Amino acid sequence: MPSVAEATQDKVDALNDKARALMVVNSNQALLLSQDAVRLAESIHYPKGMAAGLQTLGFCHIRHSEHEQASDCLDRAFVLFQSLDDVKGQADIWQYRGIISRCLCNYAASLEYLFQALGIREKLADAGKEGIPLNLYDVGITYRYLGNYSKALDYLQQSLAKARKENATLTESYVLNNIGLIYAESGDYAHALPYYQESLKLRRLNGDQWGEAGCLDNRGNAHYNLGDYAQALSCCEQSLAISEAIGDKKGQANALFHIGSIRYRLKNFEEAHRNWEKSQEVRKSIQDKKGQAEILLCFSELYGNKAYPKADTAKALALLEEGLRIGEAIKAKDTLSKIHRGFYQLLKGAERHQEALLHYEAHIALDKAVHSEAMSKKVLDLEVSHRIEQAQKETEAVRLRNTELARLNEEIQEQKERTELQRDVLRKTLTDLKATQSQLVQSEKMASLGELTAGIAHEIQNPLNFVNNFSEVSVELCKEIRQEQEAGRLAEAQALLDELVESLYKIQQHGRRAEAIVKGMLQHSRSSTGQKEPTDVNALANEYMRLAYHGLRAKDQSFNTALATEFDEQLHKVSVVPQELGRVLLNLFNNAFYAVQQKQKQGLEDYRPEVRLRTRRLDDAVEVRVRDNGTGIPDKVRDKIFQPFFTTKPSGQGTGLGLSLSYDIITKGHGGKLRVESREGEYTEFIIYLPAPVAEAPR
Repeated sequence: MPSVAEATQDKVDALNDKARALMVVNSNQALLLSQDAVRLAESIHYPKGMAAGLQTLGFCHIRHSEHEQASDCLDRAFVLFQSLDDVKGQADIWQYRGIISRCLCNYAASLEYLFQALGIREKLADAGKEGIPLNLYDVGITYRYLGNYSKALDYLQQSLAKARKENATLTESYVLNNIGLIYAESGDYAHALPYYQESLKLRRLNGDQWGEAGCLDNRGNAHYNLGDYAQALSCCEQSLAISEAIGDKKGQANALFHIGSIRYRLKNFEEAHRNWEKSQEVRKSIQDKKGQAEILLCFSELYGNKAYPKADTAKALALLEEGLRIGEAIKAKDTLSKIHRGFYQLLKGAERHQEALLHYEAHIALDKAVHSEAMSKKVLDLEVSHRIEQAQKETEAVRLRNTELARLNEEIQEQKERTELQRDVLRKTLTDLKATQSQLVQSEKMASLGELTAGIAHEIQNPLNFVNNFSEVSVELCKEIRQEQEAGRLAEAQALLDELVESLYKIQQHGRRAEAIVKGMLQHSRSSTGQKEPTDVNALANEYMRLAYHGLRAKDQSFNTALATEFDEQLHKVSVVPQELGRVLLNLFNNAFYAVQQKQKQGLEDYRPEVRLRTRRLDDAVEVRVRDNGTGIPDKVRDKIFQPFFTTKPSGQGTGLGLSLSYDIITKGHGGKLRVESREGEYTEFIIYLPAPVAEAPR
């Protein structure tokens, strides 16, 4: 008869299997089941069941656009999969991280995670390769979001072939839907509709309500662009009802957006505004920046429409400015092209021709890039007739653009001299600004030497105290030796000589310690030549941690914090520029101690400040982590911390160059990576990755 623990394990496995089976077709139920599985697995310390439960739970949070909760679950699951040596589980986590990054418009990170997952899957045995079609699908989707339709179709076609071979109808439905989207984004909505319809059948066959809502919304958008507003409204309203029922926020946002667009075309302006406003609220809640920019463009069109009773050109331009900032931040070329086109139309109507021309040129460049990608070979091979139609459209578009550009150039010719003068003034201003920035960067480098001073003073005092003390002892021993010699007690004199030798050895030992500290200080203050050399990263990091701590203690004797280290003792020396890496470490430790000091001043009950240093050998890199349990970094500024001159410290306490320089030293100077993880009010952790191929390790 199985024990209680074994019976509980079986129950956890059953819950996880059921949750896994339902996570696509009924994410709400799967979420509840996986929560139960995790709770039970924790109660009996069952890591395998806990990892599987957290994995499914993370996916369900992604479905609900709860990206922070999803990341937390996936991070915990990844650690467990590593401890279990479950590489398939690790691949799943990499893939889910890629999906989250895509949802947050971080497409570079999305591709990095997805290719990491794909690389693992391709090395697995046949039994572990069933996830490849879906992995290829996700890579294709990220490329589609980037506007690179050629690569998107390449990966989608690979996914479709493998899905059909394995009879993976759900994955097949995903791919068909997205091929339809590529047709739609290329402007060929008539060809998109059959793909949507085929995908919709497969989704309903599999009970995938999320996918059903998405297909309906896509069909509605296609009908809208074909001018069939009644059919479009019916599809989008069906999509909205399903999305609300299953809690799919992204689906709700899209359906509301399209319903608003349909209402706008029907000249029902207030209804359009209301639906767009609701969609914008949802998109902000799920951090869909690209979607936010698109809605701002719609609002701008509404306020720029003279038929709208509340038309306001100034407000329309302000909305476009806000959309432009978002579009540039996420590098969404298609959205930026539309925004610049919107600027052109508004400014042209306001007879601000010079400004209108600048935006029109930007629109042309971006629109051409989008069209070029859509016209790449992978897209053209879908259908020859489609290629001809698209080529004709592009030729006609270029002709119209050239005509419009020539007309605008004639209108602003008389303003040419004034424009050139303004450009010269701006160039001189930019040159002066760069010179000032260069001086500030050098000042920041030299300021780090000042940060070391107090710490070095504390460190060097210890060996100097030993030198002074043993020097006094040596003098006394010399006197005693002389007395013993004069008294003829040679044995006693010899014993005292031995003590003298030991005392002098200790003087020598601590003198060298002081010499090493001074040498380190000189190296830090010296301008770096950029010459890399084999360096003990453990020793270097430990040294700067203590120096930074004692430096802060010299300023504030009441400050104390726990210092925790976890060194990989097998870590071999790494080829780095020690002075530059030392500057980075000093900056990170200073920030960590400042964060815990500020949190300590809040007088929180039971708060114990701690700064933790950890090193670890990875496959082809060395990882250094600096973590504190201080104030954390607010979400709204986390993306800005590596920007030059940005600081969260009070005025006069920081230049905002420390992290910017650190980022350049690691990424440009060493070809590595520097990233940050943080939760406001709880912790901040900086992670340094230094390239260190295994081949560099000593044999």
